[in-house]
Amino acid sequence: MLTVRADPIFWPGEEIAVQDIVETMDQSDPGKGWLGKWRKMTQETRNRQTRWLTPLVTETPRLEQRIRYDVYDETLPNGNKKWNVGAGKGVNLIVGPTLEFAFSLPQYIYFPSQGRLDGFQGESFLIKNRIMSSPEGQKNYVFSVMLAAHSPLGQTLPDYPAHWIWDPIILFGKGFGNFDFMINLGSQWADGANRTFGIPYFYNIALQYKIGKVVPTIEINSTSSIDQLFFIGAPGLFITPEVLVGRFRFKDDWKLYFGFGYQIAIDAKTVEKEYSNAFVMKFHLLF
Repeated sequence: MLTVRADPIFWPGEEIAVQDIVETMDQSDPGKGWLGKWRKMTQETRNRQTRWLTPLVTETPRLEQRIRYDVYDETLPNGNKKWNVGAGKGVNLIVGPTLEFAFSLPQYIYFPSQGRLDGFQGESFLIKNRIMSSPEGQKNYVFSVMLAAHSPLGQTLPDYPAHWIWDPIILFGKGFGNFDFMINLGSQWADGANRTFGIPYFYNIALQYKIGKVVPTIEINSTSSIDQLFFIGAPGLFITPEVLVGRFRFKDDWKLYFGFGYQIAIDAKTVEKEYSNAFVMKFHLLF
């Protein structure tokens, strides 16, 4: 019987080194064919981490295997509406014992009654490496690093750059019983016009408390710029109360859960730069 333990060598005792994961998997029943081997690997690597639900905005440090689709109903500063359908989310695949790759499904920007502004946004990709983790019942944490990339648009929309955008991000989460928190800290670079875009940093913080299959969550979400050096009061700062519901198993390892929340701009600078508020919905299919 395989003992559920975590990855890294940094904490002796309960955890094991990354290379030991591969050796342990090699010693176990490999499954049938390449698909069976891959499915077994993904199941075992997920067992070596926490089971927290993913917030609406804050990126989870966990490795995920899922299809995700989000919708934002945004209220712009002038009171008009903007729909962001897809929101850069899509398919996440665990491709190695500590590695995840993801690509977005088509993302469409829709301005009701302003059709000339409607259009598709570029594709998003990410690769995430889980460095350290320990499941609930042990040390209950996950630490990962991630690189996200956003392609240029097929057509130019206002306020959307025609450049590749790169986001290096540090992700950490820690749990205490039914409570957990997650933190993202990252920067954003373009392959051109960085003088125009600045050198923005961003951070996301999520606080969760699990009550059965219902997980009330509150997030602080930032798209601030490093040249302002503000924590509270910088343009692009939101607070997002939300509720996540799930996971519901319906076949083998197939599960689903969903979430909804209301993202609120904290100050007038954020309203002017981004939007005043947004109703956010998301759907996850885990496999």
